[in-house]
Amino acid sequence: MEKQIFNSTLVIVFVFMLAMMAFNIIIRNWLLTGITFFVIVGLVLCYYLLRNRNQFKYAYFIFGGLTYPILAINFFNNDGIEGPTFYIFILCHLIILTISPIRSYFFWSLINGFSFLVLYYIGTFQNQWVPRLYDSNELIFIDHTITYLACLIGIGFLVATLKRFYRSQKNKVKVKSNELIRINRSLSKTSSQKDKIITIISHDLKNPLQSIMQTLELINKGELPPDEMEFLHEELLKITTRTYNMMENILDWSSFELKNTAIRTKEIRLKELFEDTIEILKVIAKQKSISLSVNYRKNPLVKIETDRLLLILRNLVQNAIKFTASGGQVSMEIFGQKDLVTISIQDNGIGISQERLKKIFEQDIKSTYGTEQEKGTGMGLHLCFQNAKRLGGTLEVVSKEGNGSNFTLTIPSGLNSVS
Repeated sequence: MEKQIFNSTLVIVFVFMLAMMAFNIIIRNWLLTGITFFVIVGLVLCYYLLRNRNQFKYAYFIFGGLTYPILAINFFNNDGIEGPTFYIFILCHLIILTISPIRSYFFWSLINGFSFLVLYYIGTFQNQWVPRLYDSNELIFIDHTITYLACLIGIGFLVATLKRFYRSQKNKVKVKSNELIRINRSLSKTSSQKDKIITIISHDLKNPLQSIMQTLELINKGELPPDEMEFLHEELLKITTRTYNMMENILDWSSFELKNTAIRTKEIRLKELFEDTIEILKVIAKQKSISLSVNYRKNPLVKIETDRLLLILRNLVQNAIKFTASGGQVSMEIFGQKDLVTISIQDNGIGISQERLKKIFEQDIKSTYGTEQEKGTGMGLHLCFQNAKRLGGTLEVVSKEGNGSNFTLTIPSGLNSVS
């Protein structure tokens, strides 16, 4: 800011001094003409140091060092207190303060005040030291008017420059502030997404891995006949492969979520999409002696974010298995009508209380326990609800404590019609 003000001030003062030199030539005051010429040379030097050599400090010291000696010479050669010198005192002081560091304010104020008092004392009590150069009231009027107007314009210019710079800085701060707010929101969103993804990974992979561990424990005991051992090996390979594929899909999708990458959609039939995931879920259900049945009333063709839909499916079915006692039943029904797809998941588990139903889809991060003390985070249904909305659909629940639950997911197929 100081450089901008100093640079502009030098140009204004230069123009003013040219006008003063022309005026002094007209009134044939050759001494003041010489002084103004000397001042113009000093201004050109300051401008050169500032613009071409980027030497702000040297230009500043030259300007400040020459100001008051030149004002004193002008005072003695421009009718003392009868002349317009003291108008320039205020303007020069204002200019110096705007280009000076705050720590120098006292010094320059002291110099200005001391110079003013000394010259005013001389003009008042020793006025015989000051020669009278004006030979008419018209010249006095013209000189005072030009000097006063020049000082008025200079002060207005400085104030306008300061305000313009302030507005410019304010706008820059506002832009940076908005950028920081945007970055902060982005970081908060990323942090929230990371928390959700960690929850998804732990929630969706824990049960399949537990099934694998239980199968390995049976094999490790070595108490099974060869035909069952062979069957378990085959089942173990299937569930491990499917779990690995599911893990890859979750991690791949999570990476896209964190990077805020463009939405990835896929056109596929639901039976083909759900097949591997349902096989894994059946193994999980079998560990609790729960029957998991799937009924495709239609096999809709969809164009949708498949990873997001699978996330909802896994959470809802695992939730149903978790809160259904051993020997219970979980059933899925999938059908399409017009441009909508409906997926219904029903169980005959412990159900949900009316009080809990009121805030079933709210974010509630706390441990929950299933019928066999399976521990959960309490985030599953909230994630299902949020992702259903992201798919442009709805998730509803009907339940009564002790009589099981029925979750219904309705989403657009993403196509003009559903097969």
